[in-house]
Amino acid sequence: MIKAVFFDIDGTLVSFKTHRVPDSTLDVLAQLRSRGIKVFIATGRHELLIDNVDTGLFDGIVSLNGQCVRAGGEIIHVHAMPEEDARAAERFALESGVSVIFEGTDFLRMNVATDTTRRGAELINLGLPPEEDVTGVSAEKILQLIVFTDEDRERELLAGMPSCESTRWTHLLCDVIPKGGGKHIGIGKMLDRYGIGREECMALGDGENDITMLRYAGIGVAMGNAADEVKAAADYVTGTADEDGVAAAMRRFGIL
Repeated sequence: MIKAVFFDIDGTLVSFKTHRVPDSTLDVLAQLRSRGIKVFIATGRHELLIDNVDTGLFDGIVSLNGQCVRAGGEIIHVHAMPEEDARAAERFALESGVSVIFEGTDFLRMNVATDTTRRGAELINLGLPPEEDVTGVSAEKILQLIVFTDEDRERELLAGMPSCESTRWTHLLCDVIPKGGGKHIGIGKMLDRYGIGREECMALGDGENDITMLRYAGIGVAMGNAADEVKAAADYVTGTADEDGVAAAMRRFGIL
């Protein structure tokens, strides 16, 4: 029996075309909660950058690809990268001219906005923090980086960050997180808080950063717009957000 459902935001809850949550998905959320099924966000976004979903509709948020977990109003899990890796990222941002957003539990700091930054942000209708000098940012606890660059510069950055790894779903940007992190880790922390088994949860997503949670959940559902490797990690492939794919998945497994 499914007791909890975890939703990615961009491309899952929210349409890439309209940047809105379809009415059919809003109806799903209301029905799930009315039946006592807990609903959670599981996103790569920082909470400060969740501006396309009403977070009040959810019982908790797994943000920053699992590095921060908020159950109700309480943060129950934080996973920061080692300071030496953060220092390497700071040097890279200051010397390379590549756009990097440093994300802590309650802050965002970005060195510069480039054409690549603006194109990447436009793709998911992402609000960008102001440009600023990021000197010294590595002294803070850094949970995740958003790096607006290609795979060659990504590899260059990661060469100096041996305790971190990256994930991407577009050629325009990648997320860098501590090794041993991931959405599945954050989901596990949330399930522990509520006494729910992994076999009692469903997860829906469409990006490379969703693969671990689709494999971890009792039922993993890939959206129709997902890449082949994401679909291969899922138990079921549904339609896109615009095709009411969330509602279709709930019907397919008899949850609604």
